[in-house]
Amino acid sequence: MEQQTQGRKTLLLLVLLLLVLVGAYVGYRTLSGRVKPMNPSAADPDTVASAPSEGAGAGSEAAQAGGETREAAPDFTVYDREGNAVSLSSLRGKPVVVNFWATWCPPCRMELPYFDAAYAEYGEDVTFLMVDLTDGERDTVESAAAFTEEAAYSYPLYFDSDFSGAAAYAVNAIPLTVFVDADGGLVSTHLGAMDEETLRAGIEGMLPGKE
Repeated sequence: MEQQTQGRKTLLLLVLLLLVLVGAYVGYRTLSGRVKPMNPSAADPDTVASAPSEGAGAGSEAAQAGGETREAAPDFTVYDREGNAVSLSSLRGKPVVVNFWATWCPPCRMELPYFDAAYAEYGEDVTFLMVDLTDGERDTVESAAAFTEEAAYSYPLYFDSDFSGAAAYAVNAIPLTVFVDADGGLVSTHLGAMDEETLRAGIEGMLPGKE
């Protein structure tokens, strides 16, 4: 009788362990696939956010720009092709355009030529962070770099392999573009693919004498 009871306890523990493992696997798959491509037709092209959402990790520091006080853009760290870490906060002194994208996202691919053209035109005055959401499955460092090279894009490519940027801006749909002024203040965000005119307007609005 005692052996039967012990056997039942052992079986119950095994079942519970199996459930925990299954739950962990399902949770991992859900999180790894949480970022979805944004259909540009579903996004209002005039909608921007003057500050990140509560879950986006907004900093307490404020930046002065053109007489107005802006919330500091949430900081994050990504990596260049050589594996060097680059943080948003280290880029103050120039306006910054951050674009979260992935190779598997059709709206992202739609707007990338506009970003490449903008980099060629404004690259001396504006810093571009083209941030690939490198999940290690759909996008890897190698596949994202190969995609960029094949398309002959010249903009600087960075990899969010730690999902630091995705967490800082609560990214759950892409493309997402963030405009940050030279003092590190959050100017606006844009969800969905942008046309060339909208992108240029966002950049020129951050340049001296344009605000």
